[in-house]
Amino acid sequence: AAVAFARATRARTSPRRRARLAAASDPPSANVAAEDDVEVEIEIVHDASDAAGEGNHFAALAALAESAAASAGGEDEAMAYAAESEAVAARASASATTDDDDEVQNEAALPNIRMSPVPDDVSRATLWWRALKIPMYSVCVAPLVVAASLCHHWYGCVNASQFGLFALGGCLVIAWLNLSNDAWDAATGVDDDKEMDGGGKPESIVRLMGGDVHAVNKVSLLAVGCLLSGIGALVMASTVDVAGVSSNVLSMLGVAVLCGQAYQGPPFRMSYKGLGEPLCFAAFGPLATGAFYLALAAGTGGSVWVNAPLTPVLSQGGVFGAAIMVGLTTTCILFTSHFHQEAGDRAAGKMSPVVKLGLERAIRTLRSCLLAHQALAIGMGWIGALPRMGALAVFLCSPLAIAIARYATEHEATPERLFKTKYLAVRWHAASSLAMAIGIWLDPWFPWVWTRVPGAALGLAY
Repeated sequence: AAVAFARATRARTSPRRRARLAAASDPPSANVAAEDDVEVEIEIVHDASDAAGEGNHFAALAALAESAAASAGGEDEAMAYAAESEAVAARASASATTDDDDEVQNEAALPNIRMSPVPDDVSRATLWWRALKIPMYSVCVAPLVVAASLCHHWYGCVNASQFGLFALGGCLVIAWLNLSNDAWDAATGVDDDKEMDGGGKPESIVRLMGGDVHAVNKVSLLAVGCLLSGIGALVMASTVDVAGVSSNVLSMLGVAVLCGQAYQGPPFRMSYKGLGEPLCFAAFGPLATGAFYLALAAGTGGSVWVNAPLTPVLSQGGVFGAAIMVGLTTTCILFTSHFHQEAGDRAAGKMSPVVKLGLERAIRTLRSCLLAHQALAIGMGWIGALPRMGALAVFLCSPLAIAIARYATEHEATPERLFKTKYLAVRWHAASSLAMAIGIWLDPWFPWVWTRVPGAALGLAY
């Protein structure tokens, strides 16, 4: 149709047309002929307009070609051009139908991601602050700080540059977890709330960046960059001279990262099966805290205390107990983060604990676990599984734990307000871990461990 239209357009200024115009000696006859041509052209253009309005663009082009030919060479020539145009249009239409089928198949192969717009009732600055989750990075700093205090408890010092590398690598891995989690949740639709009252997650980074497949790709690429950079920093920090320690540390940290992938990404997606909390406890508790302790202790070069082993092990007093405390408070953050997302999780088929238990039972479970955590800290301090000052510091943070339970209970009837529960859990986690680290750091100087102080710190070349 386009070819026919071009040919007809060229005919407008052809020598034949110019000759016909020059030969018209009778002005009235020329005017009548011109009026007839105009009427024919108007009628054909109307046909073109109708065809375009019906969506048949090939027929529209053919009609325009007929119009151009009519004005160029009369009715016979117009009919010839029209026949040629219709034939070309038919072939083009058949080809376009095939192309449309291929395009539909290609589009079907792509993920159909289109999240609803960000709500207007909350400012974008507030949503970006929530999306960046700055307080959540305490979940990687807490194991490291507690491990450093354990290292000082047993060896008397901490390698500052090694500590900094671990902090950088850990924060980058947490950034990967947050970004990739938003990307995977966008693909399943669990973060959208188009059809859910109070569900979804408007602070999703993917949603703030447009909510389409291009936003998912950008977030995924950024997440991979954070993961690779974080792994590089962790490998550098884990390289120590003590035989066997580096391989153990890297293995434990590697398993912790795999737990993060199994939590959110295919093929496992344990968070959709309600198994994210056990993975969270293992990754941030025994694995991360234990690995950080082994690497930091091996990086000191020796201990100022007589009874510290040359090669650090996880069975040293207080190490495993402190790791359990860190793992439990971190798991509490994840558990409470589901409270305001019950509707969205249920609609997306995500069997989170709040979906399995129901919001009421989930809040009751939270209260029981917070009480059990305080009792466990005192019990481990009593039997020596946790340094006593560390256990006392954990108990002193009980009011923050009580605040979590009280807030969740008071707002059980308004789930959309329960998003604050996880921030209260983050506050308790950070305060409890920091207090425990300070207690462990100071514990060697209290009477119950004075037996290993006299002469030991002064008699060794360090």
